[in-house]
Amino acid sequence: MKRLLLLLLLLVLSYSLEAQTTKIWVVRHAEKNLDNSSDKDPALTSAGEERALALAKYLKGEKMAALFSTDYKRTKGTLAPLAAAQNLPIHLYKSTAYQALADTILNTYKGKNIVICGHSNRLLGIIAAFNAKSNIKEITEDEYSHIFLIELDGDRVKLEEGHYGKL
Repeated sequence: MKRLLLLLLLLVLSYSLEAQTTKIWVVRHAEKNLDNSSDKDPALTSAGEERALALAKYLKGEKMAALFSTDYKRTKGTLAPLAAAQNLPIHLYKSTAYQALADTILNTYKGKNIVICGHSNRLLGIIAAFNAKSNIKEITEDEYSHIFLIELDGDRVKLEEGHYGKL
């Protein structure tokens, strides 16, 4: 009887530890309108809107706990279809505050699924704030399809790099 109880306890404990994996998808905003070079906050193009829909479709099977975006039309627009599909608000973060963002997620959303939308020159810094290391050295201004999945489980950090939408 003691063995059975111990086995049951170990199973419950292993399940609760498994449930603590935090998954964080990091994406760049979708294609932005470049028609007006003086516009510092351009909206998405039609291709960008299609990519935003592709992101929602790509993540359809994942239940998100929170969505994070910088305070720009293009980043919020990229997350808008996903936010609508999952009935979630979009939380704003400061684009250069990588560690503050990571700390907020690690302290508030442990064991949950999160999406962060940022900018080409900021994504690798966000990834590094979670102690993950990308093989990509730079994301250029014309690259929009990258998607990174950071999985955190205790001290284990795993990074997967992929693409979504049209390449």
